[in-house]
Amino acid sequence: MKIEYDAIVGSGANEWYGTIVVSNLRYEDGSAVTVNQFLEFNFRSPANLDATAIQPSFSTWVTGDITADTTQIGDGTFDVTATIQYTTSYTMQRADQITIGVDGDLLTDSQTWLDSFVFAADQAPAITGTVSATCAPAPDPALAGIAPALTLTRGSAVVTMPLDYGATASITVDQGTYAVMGDSVSTSDQTVIAPLVIDRDTIDVVAGATTTLGVTFAPVEYYCALDISVGSLSGLSTETLNVTLTDSATGETLAVFTTTTNHVTSLRKLLPSGTARVSIENIALDNVNYSFNVPLVTLTNALQTVVIDNSMVQTENVDTTGYTRVAINVTVDHPVDRQLPLRLIGGSMNYLQNVTATSQQTAFSALVQPGDYTVVADDFLSAGVVYAVETPSSLSVPGSGSAALGVTIKASANLSVRGFPAYLCFGGCADLTPSNQADFAAARATSVFDYAGTDGAGDSSVYLTDDPQTRATLTLARNVELQLGNTQPVLPVMVSYTCNLSLGDTPTILANADAHAHSFSNYILALNIATEAIDSDHPVPAGFIVNPDFLGACQQANFGATYPMPVREPLQQALDHWSIKAAIPDDIAENIAGYVLAVNWLTRTVAPSVTFGWQINLWGVGYSEWIYEDGIDPAQMAQQTADYVTSLGVYDAPYEPDFLAIDRYEADDFTQRAYVNGYCYGPREWDRYFDFCKAVSRALKLPMMPWQMPASRIPNTTDPVATDFDSQHWGTGGSCLLGDPAIGSDYENVHPTILALQFPEAFQQYMGATAEDMFIRSEPFDISNPLYGDFLLRGIFSVLLGGGATTGIVSAIGNPEPWARQKLNAYMNQPITFDQ
Repeated sequence: MKIEYDAIVGSGANEWYGTIVVSNLRYEDGSAVTVNQFLEFNFRSPANLDATAIQPSFSTWVTGDITADTTQIGDGTFDVTATIQYTTSYTMQRADQITIGVDGDLLTDSQTWLDSFVFAADQAPAITGTVSATCAPAPDPALAGIAPALTLTRGSAVVTMPLDYGATASITVDQGTYAVMGDSVSTSDQTVIAPLVIDRDTIDVVAGATTTLGVTFAPVEYYCALDISVGSLSGLSTETLNVTLTDSATGETLAVFTTTTNHVTSLRKLLPSGTARVSIENIALDNVNYSFNVPLVTLTNALQTVVIDNSMVQTENVDTTGYTRVAINVTVDHPVDRQLPLRLIGGSMNYLQNVTATSQQTAFSALVQPGDYTVVADDFLSAGVVYAVETPSSLSVPGSGSAALGVTIKASANLSVRGFPAYLCFGGCADLTPSNQADFAAARATSVFDYAGTDGAGDSSVYLTDDPQTRATLTLARNVELQLGNTQPVLPVMVSYTCNLSLGDTPTILANADAHAHSFSNYILALNIATEAIDSDHPVPAGFIVNPDFLGACQQANFGATYPMPVREPLQQALDHWSIKAAIPDDIAENIAGYVLAVNWLTRTVAPSVTFGWQINLWGVGYSEWIYEDGIDPAQMAQQTADYVTSLGVYDAPYEPDFLAIDRYEADDFTQRAYVNGYCYGPREWDRYFDFCKAVSRALKLPMMPWQMPASRIPNTTDPVATDFDSQHWGTGGSCLLGDPAIGSDYENVHPTILALQFPEAFQQYMGATAEDMFIRSEPFDISNPLYGDFLLRGIFSVLLGGGATTGIVSAIGNPEPWARQKLNAYMNQPITFDQ
C-alpha cells in the first residue's frame, strides 16, 4: 500500500540553502505506518547531499544508522535514495518529522522537490519500471556470438542493457528520463561491424510500467585489419620508428604512427580493397644509414599480420673521413649503478652513447660528423632517488681538432618519504561524513587529510582540551585500511596551523604572542593524539602539513629571516601547558627564521615518529598570474621561492621536515571561486604548474606533494551541463592529472556551454576572453593520458586531491560522480613504483 506524507519547505530558506520537513507518514487508507527494521525513501533534490543532511525527529528515539546514495540526473537535479535504520519496531506518529538540509534553492519550483518523495517500510520504495527491447536477428554470421547491448544514461547514472538477437530482453531501472545509445556490434578485430538502429534516443521510465524499444541494424560494414609487427632489428633497439601507411595507388595516407622494435601496432577499419604501402622513415645513427623496403600489403576483409624483420632493412656505412672524436666528461657526486644514454641529434646524423653514472672520461664510440647538435640526456630514478642530469643544450662539433661534452649527474630528491608507500600515491580531503570511508576505499587512496582542531586554523584564541577532528581522521584512515583488507597503508594527514597567515594582515598576526601560544599548544595536542596511535603496523602514525600560506605570505611581503616576531615565550607557554620539560634550543630566535625552527624542533621533540612538511604557494613571488605568461619560465619563479625557503632555514638540519607541499588554489576551475579569482588552467598551465614543482624540487632537493589539487573533470559534449553550472563543479584539474580520452586532443570535444564561459575582464589579459581561448592557447595538447606519468622524475612522490569545497575523492564535496575514484582505483592496479 502506498505511503502518503506531508512536506513543506522549512522557514528561513533562501536561494542557497533550505530544509525540507516531511511529516505525517501514513498509508493511503489513513492507517498508521509501522517500521520494523528500516524506512527507505527516494526523492529529488536541487543539490548534492549525504546522510548527515537527514535528521529524523521522532517521539521515541528508535533510529540507527542513516545512509544516502545520490545520483546527478540532470541540470541541477539529484536523485537521492536514503535509508533510516530502526533499532526496534516503531509505529510512526503524525508529529514525527524528517528534516533534510539542502545546499540549494528549494524556493524555485518547490513542488518539484516536495512532491517527489516515495516511501516504503522494510522494503525498497516502488520507484522502478521496466524497459523492454526487441532486437532483430544477427545481421551477419560473424556477429552471431557477439551480443549487442544498449546504454541507458540518466545524468551520471549509466545502466547497460544486454540484448538477445531475434528476441525481447527486459531490465528493471529507476524511474526517470534516460538517453538511449548503443555501440555497434563488432568482431574483436573490427573486420565486421553492424551499427545499431534504435527507434528512440530517449525514454521515460514510469514506476510500475513497461517502456518498449525496438533495435535493428544498419547495413553491415566490412573492413581490413592490420597488425604491424616490428621484430628485433639489428642496431635499432633504442630507436623510435616513424611509420606511414598509404594507399599504393592514390598515395592517400591511411595511418601514421610511431613504434619501436619488438612491438605490435594494431590498425583497424581500413577499407578492404587494393594494396597499401608501409613506409618507414630512414634512420641515421652512429654513421650508419638505415632504410626500409616493406612489401606491399593486400587489403582484404580479414585480420593480417605484417612482420617487419631484418630482411627488409638496408644499411649503408658512412665515410667518416674528417669526422671528430667527441670526448665525454662525466662528473657524479656519488656513483650509481646505472647506464645513462646520451644522444646527439643533428641534421643528417644522430649519435647514441651509453655511459655509466660514474665520474669518468670517455668518448662516443663512433666518430662524429662535424656540425651542430642538440644534446639529449634524461634524468633518471634509482632506489627512490631522482638524479638530475645536466648537459649543454647544444654541442658544436668542429671539422678539425676535438670536441667534448660535459655531463654532470647530481642526486636530487629522495622520494622515499616516511609513512608513504614506495610508489606515486594519491590521497584526498575528508569531511568526516559517513560516506567518506566507502569513497576512500573505492578510490584505494593511500592517505586522508583534514584540518586539526575545532576551527581548522589553529584555534588561536583557546587551549583545546581535545581534538576530535584529529581522532576522527585517524579512525577514518584505519577503517579504510580495514575495508581494503589491509592490502595497503592509509596515512592520516593533518593540516595544522601554529600561525595562520591565510587571513591577510600578516604583520598583526605575526606579532600576536597569545595566538601563537594557543596554537602551539593545540599543535602539541594533535601531535600527542597521533603518537598515541603508534602500533607495530603503523610506526609512522600520521603526517602533518604545517602552516599553509605562511611561507607564501611572508615571501610576498618581503619579510626576511630576521623580521621580528614573538617565538620563545609563546612556545614556552605551550610547553608548560602540557607539562613538557624539554629546553628550547638557544638558537631559536625572536624572528621568522626562529619561528620556523621552533615549529620544526617542536615537531621532532613531541612526535619524532610523525612525517611532516611545510607548504608553499605559486603566488609567493607576488602574484599567480605568471603561470599564463609566455615570457616567464616556471623555473625562474621556482628558484625565487626556493631561495626564500632556503633563507629561512626551513629544511635545515637537525630538525628538517620530510617533504614540501605545493598549493595552487583548491577551487574547481569552472566555478566562480576559481575563474573570478584568476584561476582557470588549461592543459598548458597545468603542465607549467608541474614544471614549477619540478624546479622547486631540483633547487631544494626535496620530494614534492601537490596539495589540494582539484580533481574535477572537463565535461564533454554528452554530459548534462546546466546553463548555470557553477554548482556542478566542473574543472580541468582531474582531466589533465588523471587523463581524459573523452576530451583527448580536441577542444571541440568540450561541452559548448563550458567553451562559452566568459572570464572576468581583469584577467582576460592572462586567461583570454573565454574558456575556448584557454584551450586554444594550450594547443597542441593531448590529455588522453595522465600527466602523472613523469611525476617521479619531477620530484613528486604523492598528490593530495580536493579541499573543503573542491572536488576530490569524497562524494560529499564538489561533484558526487565516481569518475575520479574510478580513475584512482584503476591506477592502483599498476602504480608507478620507485624501483625503476
